[in-house]
This record gives sequence, structure tokens and C-alpha cells, in this order.
Amino acid sequence: MFAKKNLVAAAALLAVAGVAHADVKLYGMLDMSVGSFEGAHDKTLPSTRVTAVESGKMMTSYFGLSGDEDLGGGLKAGFALESFLGADTGKVVPNNAGQFWGRTSNVFLSGNFGTVTIGQSDNPLFTSGYTYNPFGSSMAFSPTMRHLNYINNAVAGLPAGFSVTPGAGFDTGWINSVAYQSPTFSGFSFVGQYAAKETTSAISDAKNSYALSGTYAAGPLAATLTYEKGGFTPAGNASGNAPVSYNANDKVTDFGVSYDFGVLKAFGQATYIKKTCDASGSGSTPTSCPAVDAKDKIYQLGVSVPVTDKGAVLASFGNLKHTEAGVDGSVKNDVFSLGYDYTLSKRTDVYAVFSNERQTSLSSGQTYAVGIRHNF
Repeated sequence: MFAKKNLVAAAALLAVAGVAHADVKLYGMLDMSVGSFEGAHDKTLPSTRVTAVESGKMMTSYFGLSGDEDLGGGLKAGFALESFLGADTGKVVPNNAGQFWGRTSNVFLSGNFGTVTIGQSDNPLFTSGYTYNPFGSSMAFSPTMRHLNYINNAVAGLPAGFSVTPGAGFDTGWINSVAYQSPTFSGFSFVGQYAAKETTSAISDAKNSYALSGTYAAGPLAATLTYEKGGFTPAGNASGNAPVSYNANDKVTDFGVSYDFGVLKAFGQATYIKKTCDASGSGSTPTSCPAVDAKDKIYQLGVSVPVTDKGAVLASFGNLKHTEAGVDGSVKNDVFSLGYDYTLSKRTDVYAVFSNERQTSLSSGQTYAVGIRHNF
């Protein structure tokens, strides 16, 4: 342990020393809140309510290093390394592949042609998800983020007969990927991303992943259409057997839109997920991915209403409907969040949020929290 701490300290010193020789930035954001947290829960069991001091409820805390170099002729090269962290305990929060630089780890080349990024970077579904809802990337308060299930919290528990975890079967960032971001032409731009399965294992359903996304943003209107095909693959797992980074064969279509009326900004999203393979038990060592026919229909409506030059009311409602072949009925999960965000400075804001979660066959849960975010 002592040796590991010395290595980390040495790496930090080298990074700081490197600033003198390159344009390298140290930056990040810490989000801390205190509140009473309760999700939807089994009616026959005690409430899940707990009073807690939590990190990353409005936005996941992180720190990062980045830098770039002007190559001349309009070309620029650079890198980014970012790690999630739990500021309440000081722990590292890894990505699905279990890695330290779990938020971002890539190099890029940009110019008049656009930007090409190689490594780990956000997938377009995640980008659309946080862009078109008033609570952004909040994994606790944004209905969209909860229903896309990036941290396996879309539902509190499935009724008897259901077996497939709802939501997308991949992480917010795609490892082993190449991404292209186009320039903007008259308000239009697009993103393409490819992630290699990187496996020679006998898992018959292992596939590469890819995504395409087109955006229009001009004046008060913005809209994005995204299609992603996430391929089941054990990429990121040392054993090469258990699926970690991409745990299902998913086909995802997502449409997000926002319009700024001045007195308020309105948001809307609709997402359709077809899951043909689920192997979310990453502790297992499957030799193939079982065929499962499951579907998710997700929608979200929200508003952000500025009430002062520094404060805004945030409200969002989202619904997820989950169905599986051979199982009667469906599982429905509703999340409603109401919050107030107040800007103290360019780098600091405080917030208060109430959130209610309802789910089929369960008792509803209510969460109350206040918090602070600080950027550095």
C-alpha cells in the first residue's frame, strides 16, 4: 500500500512538473450533498430510507489532466485523462471496466476537418441524455440518467418472471473506441463512434459497438437524433470471459430536443431500446450470450425556469416501460424531480432537490437533498 501511494504521489509531482514544459491543466469538480434518500421499495419490507452525506448526486465528482499542442496549419493535438471520485470518502469510482481513469482517457487530433479521438470517450447517447434534461448528468435526480441505467439503478427490483436489467447495456464512456466529431455547418453537426470488441474468446455473440448522432443547434432550438448498437463483449475484463464494459447486444434510438423561450427552457426526450442479449452478471464466465428479447420505452419532459439572474427552478418527469418476451404485463418506473439551483460564482453553485420514484408493485420513495458544487 505504501509503495502504491508513493507511485501515485510521484505521478502527481511529474504531472505538475510537466506544466512548465507543456500546456497541461489540472481541473475538476466536487459535488457534495446531504439528505434523506429513499427509492421505490418492496411493500412488505422496511423502507430503504437513509440519511447520508453523498458525493456526486447532482453531477459525479471528478478530476482530470488535459493538454494540447498547436501543430500549425490549423492542426491541434491533445489528450485528456479524467477520473471519477467519491468525495465523501475519498474513494476512486472506476468505470465498468474497473479502471482508474474511468471518465476519459484519450488523445485527439483536430482541425478544419473536425476532431478525431482515440481511446475512451463519452458515447453520443450519454451526451444527448445530459443535454436534453434540466438535471444534466445527475445519476440521482435526472429521470433520463436513471432510466438509461448507467449505474444499474433504473429499477428497484423486478417482479417475478422478469430477468433482464432495463436500460442501456454499456457505460457512459466507450473504451477501446475511435470517435469523429464534425465541424458545424449552418447549425448541423454529427458524431460517429466505433468501439472494438477486442476479444478472441469463444463467446459467440461478441460484437463491436458503433454509434451515429446528428445534431441541429441554432438560436433557441436544439435537437439530436442518435442511433447506437452496443455489442456484447468482454472488453475490459482481465479474464476475457465475463462481460464488463458492454454487457448486452443493444439497439438504441434516441431523440432529444430543447427550446429556449427566454422565460423558460423546455426539454424533451424519447428513447427506444431493444435488447437481444443480456449477461449483466459480470461475475460469471458465460461461454455464450443467452438470447433474450426485451424492450424499453423511455420518455422525459422537463423545464428550467430562471426566477432571478442567479437562480433557476428545475423540474423533470420521466417514465420507463420495460417488457420481455414470454412475460405478461410490463414494469413501469416513474421519476419526478423538482429542484432549485443558485449560482454563487462562476465556479460554485448550491442546490436543493426533491425527487419521487414510483414503480410497479412497489411503494414509492421520496428523496430530499441539499448540496454544493465547486469547479476548479
